[in-house]
Amino acid sequence: MARDIEWRKKELSLDEVAEKFPDVPKLLILKIDVQRRGVIYTEAAQQKIDPEIHQVQSDGLQGFRIEKRYFPEGLILKDGSYLIVSYDYDFDNQKRDPYVVDVIDDEIWITDEGKPITQVTYFVKPDYYNKKASNGEPFTKYISSRPQRIDVTLNQYCHFWDRPGGGCKYCPLTPNYLKQKLKEERTNIKYVVEAVEEALKQEGRFSGFMFTGGSILSGANILDDELDAYIELIQAIGNLFEDGKKFPSQLICSAFDEKQLERLVNEIGLTHYTTDIEVLDKEKFAWICEGKNHYIGYDEWKRRLIASVDYFGKGNVSSGMVLGVELATPNGFPSEEEAFKVITNEAETIVEHGISLAANVWRPAPGSIFQKQYNPSLEYFVRVYQKFDELHHKYGVGKYTDDYRRCGMHPGLDLLRV
Repeated sequence: MARDIEWRKKELSLDEVAEKFPDVPKLLILKIDVQRRGVIYTEAAQQKIDPEIHQVQSDGLQGFRIEKRYFPEGLILKDGSYLIVSYDYDFDNQKRDPYVVDVIDDEIWITDEGKPITQVTYFVKPDYYNKKASNGEPFTKYISSRPQRIDVTLNQYCHFWDRPGGGCKYCPLTPNYLKQKLKEERTNIKYVVEAVEEALKQEGRFSGFMFTGGSILSGANILDDELDAYIELIQAIGNLFEDGKKFPSQLICSAFDEKQLERLVNEIGLTHYTTDIEVLDKEKFAWICEGKNHYIGYDEWKRRLIASVDYFGKGNVSSGMVLGVELATPNGFPSEEEAFKVITNEAETIVEHGISLAANVWRPAPGSIFQKQYNPSLEYFVRVYQKFDELHHKYGVGKYTDDYRRCGMHPGLDLLRV
């Protein structure tokens, strides 16, 4: 699908959106738009990347990396916030021009149409990135990092894809896992522990952990094997701490039922629980997340999400969504206005229970079923994020687990510090 060379005439620009939403910082709007449109790097910007110093794409887990050259894992903006950016820009299937990272007067800038927008720097990699596990493999095979967080992906493959048509249509992870013909599905916990132990030697670098992975449907009851795997992993990491159990941690997992939630509370000291509902509409969820819908269903996923507050407490539960995917064709909402009304009303039914919403900016990714789709306007994203922020304040939720210092994937949550 060819790029629409007239796209700038059909939607509000960055400056126009900033003018329309004066209560939203322009730098935040820029972060949303960079994730929405993607980013590429000039040769000069690539020359500024030093793989001995910076955290580059080839250092981390290889699940959906499609570019062989070095690209930074993320950018640090002038306000100190982080931005996880895609280095998988798909020239064949994008409607809009990407932002361009370039060098001006020996400094790194985000630019658009040759105009400098804001100065940025690249992530500096942690000390452990240069070291190896006892089996000779680099530690980065087992854990990865954001500037203040250690990330562990336990399962590289999502078993919703076992059912024909069951994979979430926006997701590139399992399709690219399969495309690369990878054999090892589960990360070896022994070497994860070695990597974490080494990472923690760098005092003051990390403030928490995020654990996640593809869904595992097997077990005596659905998701029991996934639960067992996370408990084993988090217990092993907990042994590195003095009390042997509780440490700053977030688990992003499938929607566990009450018996499974009770085990999480009793067997590990998890501080934040996340299960991603992804699409805030029952009908659209059924189409976009067919596997989740078949095995659990929207109503049950939502019920389990709300029930988890009884186990972890208000403010310690969140749910993610892929904002914008609800407008995918042919079965998405026919207009941004209708989508806004439906998903913000549905959002309130979740947030009012003490659950925060961390929404990713959907940009069609190579390898996903939706790779040739177009995402919504910048105005739509900003409008939804502003409404979500109103709901967070109204109901007094929005802890900083996915905040601007730890994550960098959910720009809407930056509004919590405004």
